[in-house]
Parts: sequence; structure tokens; C-alpha cells
Amino acid sequence: MKKSRFTEEQIVSILQETDRDTVPVVAKRHGVSEQTIYTWKKRFGSFQPDDVRRLKQLEQENARLKKLVAERHLEIEVMKEIAEKKMVSGRSVASRWRMQGATGYRNAGRARCFPCRARRWATAL
Repeated sequence: MKKSRFTEEQIVSILQETDRDTVPVVAKRHGVSEQTIYTWKKRFGSFQPDDVRRLKQLEQENARLKKLVAERHLEIEVMKEIAEKKMVSGRSVASRWRMQGATGYRNAGRARCFPCRARRWATAL
């Protein structure tokens, strides 16, 4: 976006001049087009210079607060992801054993008793 030659306070003072003189005269005096004056009127129509300063402060504060909210939202999302991973992989030892159908880590994935393993080995030979 192109940087304006005039600050917002200067624009408001130029608009106040249009109340005393005609728009073409004020536009020629400041080196801008009449359309620019009308565009400024649409944007800063009823503002005073103090209002413009206050608007700038509010916009800066609003940007800062939006940034804080975005950072907080990101932190919450990260915490949710961590919590989901802990729920999936961070189960208690007992629940892992029940899921795997074993009595402990050593037996995880193996048959529950020796006779069952012996039968499986005998049929594989």
C-alpha cells in the first residue's frame, strides 16, 4: 500500500479547511485531487485531530490483543495435541497388558501359556 504524504491529523485539518473554502480551492492549495478530498471526507468525515490520535492508539492496542489471542489459541492447540498423544500412548501398564492379552511385557504378543505355544510349534514342524 502506498504511503500517504499526509498524516491523519493533517488530513483532518485539510478537511476542516473545506468547511471554510470550496473543495477545488483547498485541493489546489495542498496539491491533491478533489476526489482525494471526497475520499478523505468519507473516511475521516466527522473526526477531530484528537479523535484520530485516539483511533491510532486503539488500533495498536487491538493489534496487540489479537496477537495475544492468537498465541494463546496456538498454546491451547499444542496442549490438546500433547494430551491426545498421552491418551493414546501414555496408558497405564495394566491397560496395555489387557489390550495385548498378556500378563506382562515379557509375554506381550506371545501365547498365554506354554502348552498353547508347544502345540503351535508342533504343528509348524
